[in-house]
Amino acid sequence: MAFEYNSKWLYNSDFLGLHEHASTLLTALVDNRQDSPGRPILFIGHSYGGLVVKQTLILSHKSKTDPPNLRQWIADVESSIAFLGTPHQGSNYALFAHILSFFYAPFGGTYAHLLKLLSDSDRLVELDRDFKAVLSGGQTKQTVCFYETKGQLWSWLLGPMVTRTSAYLGQGDEAAMECNHDEMNKFFDRDERYKTFIETLQQLYYPLANPVANEASKDRLRKILAGRIVNGSTYSSTEVKGCTTGTRQTILNRLVDWARDSDSKRARVCWLTGMVGTGKTTIASTLCQRLEQDGILGASFFCSNTEDETHNMRHLLPTLAYALGESSQKMADGLLGALRDKKVADMNLKDTFTNLISSPASIDMSPFHGKTRVIVLDGFDQVKDQDRVKTILSFILEHAGAVALKFFISSRPLSEKFKKTPQLWRLDLYELSEAEVREDMKLYVQQRLGEIAERLGDEGIGWPAQEQVDTIVDRANPLFIYAATVCSYVDEEDDNQAKRRLKAVIDKVPVNGSESPTDKLYALYTQITKAASKRPNDDIDEILGLIVVARDHLSIQSIASLLFADDEADGASRVSAVLSALRSVLSVPEDRTVGVRVIHTSFPDFLTDPARSDETHHQDPFECHRKLATCCLSLMKKLLDKDDIGGLQEPDTSWGNVRKRANISNALEYSCVHWISHVVEAYSLKQESVKELEADLIRFFDVRVLRWLVYMSVLGKLSHAAASLRKLELHSQASARVRKASMEARRLTLQSYSLLEDYPLQIYSSALVRIPKKSGIAKRFQKDWNWEVTSGLAEDWERCEGVLRLGSMVKSVVFSNDGRMVAACTWKEIRIWSVEDLKKLCVVRPPDDPACIVLSSDGKSIAAGFGRGGIQVWDVETKNERVRDIGKESISCIAFIDKDQEVIYGSSKSICRYSVKSNEQLTDIKLKLEGRPLSFSRDGKRALLNGQVHVYIINTETGDKISTLDTHGFEVLDAAFSRDGEKVVSGLYKGTIRVFDVQSGNEESRLIGHADDVTSVAFSGDDQRIVSGCRDGSVRIWSVSDGKEEMKLVGHTHVVASVAYSDDGLRVASGSRDNTVRIWSVEPGLEERQSSSENQRRVIALALSSDGQRVFYARDEDRRIHIRNVDNGKEERPLIMRRDYVNTVAISNDGRHVATARGKQLEIYDFNFSTYLPRVIMKGHEDLILSVAFSPDNKKVATGSHDKTICIWDPKIEEEEEEETEEEEEEEEEEKKLEGHDDSVWSVSFSADGSKLVSGSSDHTIRIWDLEPESAVIKILRGHTGPVLSVAFSSDNQKAVSGSHDKTVRVWDVETGEVKQQQTYGDSIWSVAFSSSNSKVVSGCNDHTIHVWDLEGDEVAVLEGHTDAVISVAFSSDHQRVVSGSHDTTVRLWDLETREEVRRMVGHTDSVQFVKFQENDTVLSASYDGSCRTWDVQTGEQETIVDALDHQVLSIALSSDDRLLAVGLDSTIHILDMETGDERSLQGHTYTVRSISFLYNNEKIVSVSDDRTARIWNVEKMEEEKRLDFSSNELCSAAFSPDSKIVALGGWDGTIYFWNLETGAMEMKFKSRQEWMSPMSFIDDTHLLLRSRDAIRMWNVETGEEDENVAEMANVPILLRDGWIYSPSVPNTRCWFPLDGVSRVISNASLIVFGLESGDFVIVKFKQPMPRSGTTKLSNTII
Repeated sequence: MAFEYNSKWLYNSDFLGLHEHASTLLTALVDNRQDSPGRPILFIGHSYGGLVVKQTLILSHKSKTDPPNLRQWIADVESSIAFLGTPHQGSNYALFAHILSFFYAPFGGTYAHLLKLLSDSDRLVELDRDFKAVLSGGQTKQTVCFYETKGQLWSWLLGPMVTRTSAYLGQGDEAAMECNHDEMNKFFDRDERYKTFIETLQQLYYPLANPVANEASKDRLRKILAGRIVNGSTYSSTEVKGCTTGTRQTILNRLVDWARDSDSKRARVCWLTGMVGTGKTTIASTLCQRLEQDGILGASFFCSNTEDETHNMRHLLPTLAYALGESSQKMADGLLGALRDKKVADMNLKDTFTNLISSPASIDMSPFHGKTRVIVLDGFDQVKDQDRVKTILSFILEHAGAVALKFFISSRPLSEKFKKTPQLWRLDLYELSEAEVREDMKLYVQQRLGEIAERLGDEGIGWPAQEQVDTIVDRANPLFIYAATVCSYVDEEDDNQAKRRLKAVIDKVPVNGSESPTDKLYALYTQITKAASKRPNDDIDEILGLIVVARDHLSIQSIASLLFADDEADGASRVSAVLSALRSVLSVPEDRTVGVRVIHTSFPDFLTDPARSDETHHQDPFECHRKLATCCLSLMKKLLDKDDIGGLQEPDTSWGNVRKRANISNALEYSCVHWISHVVEAYSLKQESVKELEADLIRFFDVRVLRWLVYMSVLGKLSHAAASLRKLELHSQASARVRKASMEARRLTLQSYSLLEDYPLQIYSSALVRIPKKSGIAKRFQKDWNWEVTSGLAEDWERCEGVLRLGSMVKSVVFSNDGRMVAACTWKEIRIWSVEDLKKLCVVRPPDDPACIVLSSDGKSIAAGFGRGGIQVWDVETKNERVRDIGKESISCIAFIDKDQEVIYGSSKSICRYSVKSNEQLTDIKLKLEGRPLSFSRDGKRALLNGQVHVYIINTETGDKISTLDTHGFEVLDAAFSRDGEKVVSGLYKGTIRVFDVQSGNEESRLIGHADDVTSVAFSGDDQRIVSGCRDGSVRIWSVSDGKEEMKLVGHTHVVASVAYSDDGLRVASGSRDNTVRIWSVEPGLEERQSSSENQRRVIALALSSDGQRVFYARDEDRRIHIRNVDNGKEERPLIMRRDYVNTVAISNDGRHVATARGKQLEIYDFNFSTYLPRVIMKGHEDLILSVAFSPDNKKVATGSHDKTICIWDPKIEEEEEEETEEEEEEEEEEKKLEGHDDSVWSVSFSADGSKLVSGSSDHTIRIWDLEPESAVIKILRGHTGPVLSVAFSSDNQKAVSGSHDKTVRVWDVETGEVKQQQTYGDSIWSVAFSSSNSKVVSGCNDHTIHVWDLEGDEVAVLEGHTDAVISVAFSSDHQRVVSGSHDTTVRLWDLETREEVRRMVGHTDSVQFVKFQENDTVLSASYDGSCRTWDVQTGEQETIVDALDHQVLSIALSSDDRLLAVGLDSTIHILDMETGDERSLQGHTYTVRSISFLYNNEKIVSVSDDRTARIWNVEKMEEEKRLDFSSNELCSAAFSPDSKIVALGGWDGTIYFWNLETGAMEMKFKSRQEWMSPMSFIDDTHLLLRSRDAIRMWNVETGEEDENVAEMANVPILLRDGWIYSPSVPNTRCWFPLDGVSRVISNASLIVFGLESGDFVIVKFKQPMPRSGTTKLSNTII
């Protein structure tokens, strides 16, 4: 007996009665429904089982008198019951059953119980009465009672056991079943009886399983899908009428049968195709009506090319989803579940289909879940984006078998060929018999004209004549639209005119037997428009022109507003009069606010075709667009020129509130959204500037562009505004002024996009504050706002259009071919954005780390090569994987070839080609050379292979080398082919770019300008320009023709890893390790941001003077304190903080180490200065070190000193490097000390073999020392009459040269000690050197000159140009050039042949004491300023700089009277008196000082350091007073309370400690919500200001909680929160000012200063300072 819940069989009930059975069933129901007691139930009870169901519901109903429990819920839940042969009213078997029950009783079982009940009529009556009480007291129960029509085999005499009378319940439905009582629940082979039974169950269950969605669910769906639901797209909202009764019966019946068929094996997609005008839409509309009557219409969407939203496929799926959800609560729940925590805007097409259609509709496909709903889609051929149509069709076919939906699609035949699938049923109207079509058409005409005849009464008898009907049908066949138009035209006016009109159509419309159906239709249109123009109204052309080119359906009222703005009421009447004569071709609603629609697309085609339309009514598309554009601009002028939208003035009014107050008419909305499209179309059609429009456009941008953007925000169309402005900006026919105004409006929109989406009216304040001051839009609209940016804004629009942020460093960036998309990859994801509005289109998270990416030429696919091997290709729209090839070798480059049908990719081992279409590898060519592929030619036949110092061009089909490109030993970092494959550009180590000719392999040009490694290069689309990215964060644009730099793009704060050029040459994209992608406009006319290498360093410390007039700040890796004027943003002279003066400096011969002497101490540094700590510190001299030199093998260092000695040191720098010890200071003692000179040793130099040393001294002698083995003096050279300032050995060790204060240069024979040559000059000689051939000597003189002479005594050259003493000189290896360093801080390069200065290299800030030529045409220099620099002698530009003295400033603080400046320089605190210039220092910290703060009376300072201590210092006594140690947390900030009793200390982990200075105890601590990275400051004794990355927040130090009630406090500084700057105690001062890469912030009551990672500054000033009250002195808020 199958009555237990969930259709379980219950056999152990043989000896139970009806009540016991019911109790058992009720208990089973309760037990199985604990988690979902409200789910509906379908009961199926056969015979006695039906009585058990009734008793069960009676028991549940009676439980309501008990305390609430699940038993009573069973009675209240929605349910339906199918009774199969249940004897509600007893049976004619009653007497017989009484007798039989005695025989069956001993055996028990349900049959015995049934017989007993049948014999007990009183019990059945009681049961029926109680059950009816249940039906009236609980939820409505749908019931159906089946009764049999046949008797049992053994009961032929009594007939059926349960007849119709017996099965009568008194409500619900009844149904007969051709079977006996036992067979009622037994079915075989799905016969007709089974189908009938299942259909009945469906009707019972469907309302239970699919109730209509409740209002709450509908509201939630409307909010989620807001802006994406198209009103007017359903069949019921269109003007298309259904098929005339009796027509199209054959095809409609076939379609309805298909829709009703529940067989899941049948096709679930029907695709109806037919040529234009054959009635597809009418059929679709009629089908919708039929399906709606059957209750199985799920949703409908009718596309139209005359209405933008209905041919936009982005709106299709959300509209269908809402319709499905609206009609079914289950679908609504599925949708809401699928969209939980998701945004439709962030979904691609595949995700949208999955989340909105596929997932919610993937319910149980069994028939018990009801009828399959049908979605009707009409007019797919009218959609502009056919690619998207094909994608959606593919999704439908792919998922049709897995969703409880069917799809009917009607369209013209599409070119795309879809695979044959059992899920698709194709039906073509062309395949219908001509006779059938003709009969349908004839019936349609007779019926339509017959209706008119009936209205004519007696006059209509015999009309229309059969001949007239046949004529119309003949002309119309096969175009139903022709017949429909004729009938509508005849029926258009007074019935009395019908006969005349029909006769006019037949007689006056010319017909030629050879005309095509379309020609006949156009002839009909001519007749109709001529007839309409005979009316006394000359507005027809203007009205038709607007309707023909309108992007949306314009209503009569909207047309009147656009054309007749001065008198809209009269205008509406005029429009209505014109359109009333065109009702046969236009759908003209009675409601004048509803859009007028073109009945068929052939009508606008006719009007705009001069060969088809009559000259009188031909609509020139250009004139139509121009006219409509002018009308839109005029209407906006009238309606936008008000104070503010809806009378609102408050900038902080939210979008929702603005939307509520806005009163935007349909005409105004149309004008705002579409005016640019009509302007652009007019320009395109005219192919020249449209003067009539120019004046209107300029006036629009000058006066009302901001109000227009407000309205576009309110309409939710900001993205559309940005894209439209870009089209106008790029249009060549627009004037320069219009293009620039468009650009500025677009840039303003993009810059404040997220702000304007939420607060539209902020465009008048925050948005304007942030734009360049000299931009046209600023000059026109900026007013005297509360906020002013005094520093940090560009003067005009910069080239960076947008910054796209990612979560990690960018590795590769590429454009789509059309430049509309840009893609970038990080180590964990690939993102694609729209370039026009910078909106994210797609995110792909690959299974591995992508190393390189490429977009296909059509932008539909993206491929990635992985660092761990293998490639993958995805469909951009769906994110579906198309290709995956698993490999082991790291992929270094990848490209699409062969019309995107193949992918080619390379590793260090091979180059492979892979078919995207067949998903198989085509070739795997092993490389024959060592190297890494960098780039492929466009055809994929050649590749560039990086061989470190060579670039090879190889054949990708064979792996053979084609040619070698010589980079002269420079390491290659990137290379790329030109688009035509004729050139190659390479980016090299040390900043060089070289361009090669592919055919010859010769270098064509060298691009000089980068100061660091060139990491990425690419050609422009026309191969006329090159873009390069550099390790220093800059991007440069170069001209290929002349090699000149055209632009330098500055903004990245880290290495630029990848660059790309858009094909149109208008934009460049760059991806950087600073986690951003930047989009740059490289069109002429924009400002280039000026930035030197030094101000690329981030701002790390800030202080503000008490009067707020000056900002003191320090940059990373800088020892200077910069000062900037707040009002004008100008820099004052910086303060330079020095540790010690550098006495002398030298660089090792291999250029890897630097030796600097500070006082008596010698320090050895790595040349790259990766740490500021010297590798080795050497102490041994007792006085100032005057000279230093490295041995030839760089293993030893010699120093000469004022103490008259020479020390030989073995710093063991090679061993240090091999051991890779931590970079900590190590002290060394000298290996040897050479004594003998009687005075200071000014110069030392090793011999070429390192065995000897020469020294010059103030004792006027030169000494030659033998360093092996005893280091004894072997020769003393005498002759100079003054101190010897410079000495050097010749390369053969046979000679020595010396320069002296006695103005002479002497060359000595080392063996004999004799003077071989002597020259006398006009002043002291500071430097001397031999040429490598030992044939020449160069000397630098105190009189600013350089002299070169040969050993024969002839002077070769006198070089003049320095403006101070020349203290260092050196020859080039070819003896043709000399480099010199001077006290004038410059390095100069000289040509000995021409005797002229070739290059002047500027950068040092102190005397240049060391110069030397290196390989690869570079020069090394070292200066007393502590820096060592390398220079490119070809350009004179500095390549690298390292600085031993740049021990960076990390913290600064000003005393409250601005007299004292405290600076944390490494572990030392320097106190600088700003009035006297005196400088003192506090020493005690052992690691970097992170924060300093003055006590309010300036007597003390508190400091915190990386040594995990906080210290209190007495400023007057310059000594430490107190110290607090922290063992577990590094500190980063500190501040005194105003009463001087408490010090607040901040840790890197966000913990705030409070140190009581009186007791020395730690009073309390609390953990802030974020990590704090900067100093803090007290507002008063109980309130502390803290800064997170995006906010300045106030905390109550007594409670440890954030204090939001800042508005009540006096003297509260300007605050920052989530990008908003505001002054809490002054209303209406909020300004949105988000910035990229803020490193430090400082504020007071009237201004806020941002220091940026880029090294730039932004100062935002509140023009009306807050009133100061109270007596508490407010310190600067240093954050």
